[in-house]
Amino acid sequence: MAQRNDNESAPHAASLEESPTFRGLNPDVVAALRDRATRRQLHAGEHAFVADEAYKQEVYLVEQGELEVRRVSGEVYWATVGDLVGISNFLDAQPYTSSATARGDTTLLTLPHGVLDELEHAHPELAGVLNRYIARRIRNWSPSRQVISGALAQTARAVMRTPLATCRTSLSLREAFQAMRQRQVGSLVILDDDGHLHGIMTYVALCVALIESGNSPDQEIADACEPAVTVDPGSPLWKVEELRADGDTKYVVVVEDGNPVGMLSQTDILRSVLAHGSLVVSRIREAPDLVELGDYYLRMAEVAEQALETHRRVDVALRLISETHLAIQRRCAELTLAQLADAGAGPAPAPYALLIMGSGGRMEMLLTPDQDNGIILADTPAAKTPKAVAWFQRFCHELNENLAQVGYELCKGGIMARNPQFHKSLQEWRDQIAFMTEHPGKKAARWSNIAFDFETLFGDDSLTATLRSHVYEMLDERSKLLAFMAEDDAEGRPPIGWFNRLVTTESNDNGGTVDIKRNGLRIIADAARIFALHAGIQSRNTHDRLTALVRLGALDADLVDSTLAAYSQLHELLITHQLDQVRRGEPPDKKIHPERLSSHGRESLRESMLAVKRFQERLQGQFGFF
Repeated sequence: MAQRNDNESAPHAASLEESPTFRGLNPDVVAALRDRATRRQLHAGEHAFVADEAYKQEVYLVEQGELEVRRVSGEVYWATVGDLVGISNFLDAQPYTSSATARGDTTLLTLPHGVLDELEHAHPELAGVLNRYIARRIRNWSPSRQVISGALAQTARAVMRTPLATCRTSLSLREAFQAMRQRQVGSLVILDDDGHLHGIMTYVALCVALIESGNSPDQEIADACEPAVTVDPGSPLWKVEELRADGDTKYVVVVEDGNPVGMLSQTDILRSVLAHGSLVVSRIREAPDLVELGDYYLRMAEVAEQALETHRRVDVALRLISETHLAIQRRCAELTLAQLADAGAGPAPAPYALLIMGSGGRMEMLLTPDQDNGIILADTPAAKTPKAVAWFQRFCHELNENLAQVGYELCKGGIMARNPQFHKSLQEWRDQIAFMTEHPGKKAARWSNIAFDFETLFGDDSLTATLRSHVYEMLDERSKLLAFMAEDDAEGRPPIGWFNRLVTTESNDNGGTVDIKRNGLRIIADAARIFALHAGIQSRNTHDRLTALVRLGALDADLVDSTLAAYSQLHELLITHQLDQVRRGEPPDKKIHPERLSSHGRESLRESMLAVKRFQERLQGQFGFF
């Protein structure tokens, strides 16, 4: 998957001094870098280094121009002015795992390994720059080596952030705001004169104190702060998460012997859980063949069960399950490329983006998803030659067959990269979307409700980003397609009849069933997609879309809260149902027998479907033809 660096959305800096990396730094530090470095000029297409090449004992600082850094996995990012390239090799001295190529005339400052070491020790500010880069790597690459047991079995001490950002009770509200802004923190731990915990101040608490309560900015924070939710350092993360959720707060303070020693936020806990899932993912990335990938696919029930056990939030469990599926499919793409190379077909003749669609694009995959994929080919002459056309056809055909061999069934609806309908150049994709928005109808709506949840599975993400921008541009100009998409969604109805009773289908000796996906989950996902497309929200995940709609004021918070609760509950019921089927040796399906549920389970199913019904009514009221 291609991704931009942190500076992509901002204009490229004209000089090192203006770049985010060095802005505000002592000019002497930048001068020292230039004095000890040698300049290297690259023209478009020339390499600073290539994958598998031995480490050159030097680090590169982009002074002018831009480098494309492409990992062997197909991931891409762009290094612009002020970015350091080769830092990972500086840290471990291992061969390069990516290739750095100039995208135009580019000037690099080349810093020998030993010189960078010397400068780091001589200039503490430069050490800070390197530390930020290292921290960013740690955040970007899941630290699976540090995971020993279940994520939520870890103690608060192992995950907490320290030292704390603290202040005294005598600080004014104005000073608290300034301190939070200067320190770039979302909260301050308030200590009394004896250094004991008094409370916590957040941006929300500041707003309440100043706006709702009408306090003066000069008011001391002692009486305006919130009471802190606290845990001891030995508390397991599952307990921390329960206390955080029960206290309806984002932050938990870790207290030892009466003194605050650390902080845990909702994000810290989530990051730790996601990191735990990366242990399996890292092993999948090293799978040598399709047979071993198939073994990982057969263990998806174990992954799902562990995901549910290690986190109470189903949306997080879904992301963990999905990331495992996507890792298997990415590795399958890599192995397919290796097969082509072994057969003498050579590498891809042009840039491309392999797409994952549907539940995979939303990061909401269950135990046994089928194949929903496509491909975007770059609009280059190289991609249009007969040889290139044949190469991509062969690649997509073999990929779909290999995915089927691993365990992902061929899509019955033909939503696969080998299908010409989902195998197009970027311009052909753009033309198709433009045509559908100009001539909306039932067929276009059905296609859109499947294909508009797309994400890069493998390859050049810039192609995917360009296509996504085109989708939003077209829908902004011609929104009638959204009404047809809402009509398509209405063909599935929540199984709620008169007096809000559950209505089952397919009555037999085992009783009736409820199709959780078609009559529940799909309705919410479709509606969230339509609302998000209309609002210009580019998130694909249903939970992310709905929370973003609340932030924009496009949907009522209470409606979204009930919808998300239903979405989580239905997913939990479905995953639990499928796990039970796997234990019995049955193929997993999406149809639940309500009479087999406990009375509590049946009631939660009914209430969830009521929430689905209300959300669908809200969608039809805004976009429907009725």
